[in-house]
Amino acid sequence: MKENELNTIMGVVSDPVKNVYDITSRKNLQEIQRIIRIFKINEEQNIKNKNFAIKNLATFKLVLSNN
Repeated sequence: MKENELNTIMGVVSDPVKNVYDITSRKNLQEIQRIIRIFKINEEQNIKNKNFAIKNLATFKLVLSNN
């Protein structure tokens, strides 16, 4: 299978001028905003999980040092 055929099947546009988000309709705009919100939530969760892991590690080291 050629690259062009594969791109056509997968819906990939190799032309950078045509590879843009279409916000002409309200539905498309809301979909893009939803995707952005999902990425922001994911980023916030990663930050919270890292802070939680650091706090747990510090607590674990404190417990070990007291014993």
